[in-house]
Order: sequence, then C-alpha cells, then structure tokens
Amino acid sequence: MTDPSELDMKGDWNRRALENARYYIATPIDGTEQLFRSSGEHDVALFFDGLEQVLQPEATVVDIGAGVGRMDEFVAPRVRRLIGVDVSGEMVALARQRLAHLDNIEFREGDGWTLPGMDDGGIDVVFSHIVFQHMPRNVAASYFGEVVRVLAPGGHFVFQLPERVPGAPADPPESDTFEMRFYSEDELRDQLAGLGLDWVACRRFAVKSPALDFNQLRVHAQKPA
Repeated sequence: MTDPSELDMKGDWNRRALENARYYIATPIDGTEQLFRSSGEHDVALFFDGLEQVLQPEATVVDIGAGVGRMDEFVAPRVRRLIGVDVSGEMVALARQRLAHLDNIEFREGDGWTLPGMDDGGIDVVFSHIVFQHMPRNVAASYFGEVVRVLAPGGHFVFQLPERVPGAPADPPESDTFEMRFYSEDELRDQLAGLGLDWVACRRFAVKSPALDFNQLRVHAQKPA
C-alpha cells in the first residue's frame, strides 16, 4: 500500500513537463504542436465513440490527468464547463497558456489523490485517458472514490486502463509513476460495484507494441440516479 509520503508524483510530473511535456503525455506523438493537437482530436473521437451522448451542452465535465489540455481542447466546445485537473503545476501552467482562448475551461493543480475544490454531487461527467495506468493501485482507487463523491446522481464515469493479458508485466515499484499497471475487467467491475457505481459497458481497443499486444479497456460506469 503506497503512502503519500513515499511518492513524488508531483515532482516526477513537473520534471517531465519541463523536460518534454508532449512526449510524456502522448509518447508516440513526439512531434510538432500540430501533430500533438491532431492526436488530441483523434483520441477524443475514439475515446467517446458510441458515448457522444454523455457530452451534453449543459454538462459540467472533469478530466483527471488533463496534462496540457490535449483532449480538453476538443471536449470543451461540446459541454458547458470543463475542469481539467493535473498533479503537475507545470502542466497546468502550460494548459492555461495553450487554451486561454477557450472561456469554458479551467485547470486546477491537484495533490495526486483528490479532486480539489469540488462539491459533492456537482459533476455530470468525469473522464480520464491514459492516466490511471501510471498510478499505484491505491492512488487510482483514491481517485475512484473521489469520482463517486463529485458525480451527480446519474452522472457518468468514463476511463481507460490496459487489460491484464498473458505476458503482461507485474506492477512496477510503487514509487514508479510512469510504467503501466494492468487490470482485469473482473477486478474493475468489483472495485466499481464496491463504490456503488453501476457498470454500463466495457469496450476493448487493441494495442500492438514490440513488447506486448494487449487491449485498452474503456470502461463506462454510472452513479445511480
């Protein structure tokens, strides 16, 4: 069990932001700003494919692990308000600069465990993409609990995690805030049910890499109305 004092998640991601934010946010897209923007547009379309209905014009949406707003730029025009949360103050500063032209987005620096400044039951949608996989399991679990707290009745939680498959590596040391953790669908079902969330659907997206072929699980859960 990771103790907060044993992690330097904030320091780790501040260093990564200063070294090369685009690389650490979307490793395969280490190119121009235009390529980086295009990857955000592409990933929003893929991530919300079949779930477009959750992004309502009157919705208040939270992005956990917003980075520099790569995906938020393309979610914000579809909703009333978007709050991007990131543990790195350096990422938050870059996000505010990049997306200053969008007046319905705000970015907040978090502590790596909680969702700052959010009242209970005030959020319509929480989403997170390629973020929880980098966290020790109890850190991700802390965020899951926070999602339940801030979601309004009937609110949606959409997130992604890599599926545990034969050959998947064991978890890295708990101090590691970059290498991936792999999850099974059953353990995610049990975890979300234990928090009182209804399981809606799980979709698999195939990933082929030199080290391992696996699926990204896109999970859609909902807080009971």
